[in-house]
Amino acid sequence: MAFDLQEQEQIAELKAFWQDYGRHIALGLGIAVAIYGGWKGWQAWENNQSGKASVVYARLEAAAGDVAKTKAAAEELKKDYSRTAYAGRAALVSARAAFVAGDLAAARSELNWAIENGRDASIRDVARIRLANVLMDEKKYDEALIQLKSAEEQSFGALYAETRGDVLALKGDAAGAGEAYKQALAKLPKDAPNYKFVEVKLEALGSH
Repeated sequence: MAFDLQEQEQIAELKAFWQDYGRHIALGLGIAVAIYGGWKGWQAWENNQSGKASVVYARLEAAAGDVAKTKAAAEELKKDYSRTAYAGRAALVSARAAFVAGDLAAARSELNWAIENGRDASIRDVARIRLANVLMDEKKYDEALIQLKSAEEQSFGALYAETRGDVLALKGDAAGAGEAYKQALAKLPKDAPNYKFVEVKLEALGSH
């Protein structure tokens, strides 16, 4: 096939370009393919892990009331499936079982794990509130307040404020507790289940 002069020049330019940059382009494409393949492989691995974790979590739920079995299932999830959301949830369940059994140290340990390792912000927020309640039971009010500085998710803001009010009330800071309860009421919709309850707490302080 004969090419005219312009076509021959274009072919020559293309050859020269490929000689200069072809290796880099091929390398770039190879890297892109490798990254995509790695991402797909990682996604498949995570889905597989999540499926296995769900089985262990079902066993944990079935062990309700049995502290030893609940703790064992939670430990398995934290050890082998820590990158799944099930691990954080399991820590919360195990903490509740320990709290009900009166083992506050174990409850604190589980909640601290959820705070440090929980995959979801909502799990970490719940863990901080529950840890604050455990610390209240231990009369460690300042430590409880540290847990309640701010929620990661806005939807927990009212509950954080209410719990701060509870801590400050136990600490004897009626003014601070009243302000915290007012903040909670400002964040809560009027038809929220705990709206009236917070009002009662505020009125009990004589701060309404």
